[in-house]
Amino acid sequence: MDLTSEFAKLAPWVFQFRIDGADYGGGVSAVGDPRVDQFFRFAPGAKTILELGSLEGAHTFILAERPGIQRVLALEGRELNLRKARFVQELLKVPNVEFAQANLESSDLAAFGKFDAVFCSGLIYHLPEPWKLIAQLRSAAPTLFIWTHYAPDAEADVVLGGLRGKIHGEGGAAEPLSGMSPTATWLTLGSLISSLTTSGYGSVHVIHNDLTHANGPAVTIGATIN
Repeated sequence: MDLTSEFAKLAPWVFQFRIDGADYGGGVSAVGDPRVDQFFRFAPGAKTILELGSLEGAHTFILAERPGIQRVLALEGRELNLRKARFVQELLKVPNVEFAQANLESSDLAAFGKFDAVFCSGLIYHLPEPWKLIAQLRSAAPTLFIWTHYAPDAEADVVLGGLRGKIHGEGGAAEPLSGMSPTATWLTLGSLISSLTTSGYGSVHVIHNDLTHANGPAVTIGATIN
């Protein structure tokens, strides 16, 4: 198989994948992403993982290769991304990963079962009503790991359901790094934490608060139901 040609058929790619010593796909490597290590430090006993917004599967495969991981179910909204992820999965021969299509703006997470932990990186700030997904997460797993951008308090100019935030433009369904809708709501950090506690998380821990991220403040949060 000519992998260069096969990857080109599915272009454009965001993430880079190393296969048999050569790199294919996009220009971004997920190898060494500190969020994966942060997740496993927060959820060291997790054996089953629900990943939300898996894109092309770059983080999915890194999660799945950790010792003790029995299953990773990765949910993604775009069919092309799923085709890419399954193509790479076949090449890498990763047996403990499943991919499923789901628009996380409206999907019922209960349909996918229960897990030890949720890995949700780079998704929350792409949703027009993030509190609706957050309200479902507790029933999916007792442990939650989130990385997301948030709205600075000074920029929060809308109040929705008692939560403060700002409206952020998205590229829509045709843009692979955007949410599925034209706009998203970036909650303030306080409202994000409030949404988590209201949804039933008894412990919400800010692992890292990055005030200097080029695309806006970003926070890493770990939450548990007790």
